[in-house]
Amino acid sequence: MSEVKAEAEKAKKPQQTPGTTSTTATKKPASGSEPAKNADGTPKLTNKELKELKKQEKLAKRAAQKESAGIVSKVSAEQIAQNKNKKNQPLPVVEKKATVKKPEKKNSLFSHLETKEHRNELSLNQSQTLTQIHPSIISLTLKISSYSIVGSIPRCKAMLETFTQVISDYQTPEGTTLTRNLTNYLSLQIDYLKTSRPLSVSMGNAIRWLKQQISLISIDLSESQAKTQIIASIDDFIREKIEYAGKVIIDNASQHITNNSKILTFGNSQVLGDLFLHNHLVLNKTFQVIIVDSHPLFEGKALAQKLSASGLSVKYVLINSLSTTFQDNIDFVFLGAHSMLSNGFLYSRVGSALIAMKAKNKNIPVLVCCESVKFSDRVQLDSVTSNELADSELLIPEENKGRLNISLRNFKKNHEAKPEDTQSETGKKGKQQQQQQQQKKKELQQQQDAKKDDFELSNWKNNQYLNIVSVMYDLTPPEYIQKIITEVGALPPSSVPVILREYKSGGAN
Repeated sequence: MSEVKAEAEKAKKPQQTPGTTSTTATKKPASGSEPAKNADGTPKLTNKELKELKKQEKLAKRAAQKESAGIVSKVSAEQIAQNKNKKNQPLPVVEKKATVKKPEKKNSLFSHLETKEHRNELSLNQSQTLTQIHPSIISLTLKISSYSIVGSIPRCKAMLETFTQVISDYQTPEGTTLTRNLTNYLSLQIDYLKTSRPLSVSMGNAIRWLKQQISLISIDLSESQAKTQIIASIDDFIREKIEYAGKVIIDNASQHITNNSKILTFGNSQVLGDLFLHNHLVLNKTFQVIIVDSHPLFEGKALAQKLSASGLSVKYVLINSLSTTFQDNIDFVFLGAHSMLSNGFLYSRVGSALIAMKAKNKNIPVLVCCESVKFSDRVQLDSVTSNELADSELLIPEENKGRLNISLRNFKKNHEAKPEDTQSETGKKGKQQQQQQQQKKKELQQQQDAKKDDFELSNWKNNQYLNIVSVMYDLTPPEYIQKIITEVGALPPSSVPVILREYKSGGAN
């Protein structure tokens, strides 16, 4: 064992080569050895000391940045402990109340049609571009939305006259041409005009014609010359397609009106009003006009006042008395038109189809007076696919919104009085109880009379099962119409596609 230890000690000792000196002999014991030093003489730090030094340097830098920004961090140990406790605490449980969503009112039959509320939303969305809208367009929009201007031809004529003011005040921006920018500028005016009511067929045809005329203007013309040419074209369109066309229709339709004849019409058509006045004042014919009218617009009132003021015999009835009206010996039924479709259907004010059907049943000829600007290449088989919805509030008369119907009021009073009558048994109760009951009845009656009766339809919007729809137009099949009187001539409904073909080829445009 001693030999093995001696060999191990020899192995631990470094071997000394010749020419070198051993440094182990000069080293001191490990217990008294000095710490290691760097090359510059500074003591060498351990890894742990280096990490702590880096942390202190980072904290010093952050503090210096805060002090330079004027922020002094003073966070106490108590605040840190409180924050830790808050984080460890469980979050409070918030009880969410179940919200019951009210089902939206949807009219499945007419849900695809635009309502007045939708048009109001569009007008609010376009309020940002209101500065670019011409004041005459704003005025026209208000008149159309309030039904101050009613009818396809009056609306079209008012729109074209407004466009002349818009074009005369128009100025072409720099970097563009009139033919390109004016079309976009008019499109902006038309979009705002649509917020009042949907465009009629005559208005759509006139807009397409106007944009085509703008595109045909030569680039070599100056701005003033181009605007003068466009305004002159609009005046020619109004004169030829509206004014002259109406005069030709009056001449063609006057041969169907004779002395002592009875003519029935519906609503208020401008060309029909001029027809009746022409035959009465110019041709000196004596005849009677029966005007059938319907709510909510009651357009026939204006026609009845105009004809009666001229001395013509006028009879004004509502559409609910149509069966008794047709008991008279009516010679002709004259109807106006909003549009004539390419399949021969008449698209006009709602109620026209009922009158045409009733006249067909009585073998009375139905004549439709319609300008060619109202012709449309659209095909429609029902009045649900495409129509216009007016304000539903117009169907509720203002004078009835605050009171009940007389029969309904009496029914409610009798129904409320029945329980008290059944409980009163005169044989069992004394005179005092009868007097008390009578006094209570009087008090209740006085309270009911003092209070304003609630109209049943005044709160219809909150009733999800009730929808009030005001449809503006209906379709009349061609078999109920004998002929269509236009400026081209008197034609059957089957000839509508022929007129449209000629217009597209440029023969009538």
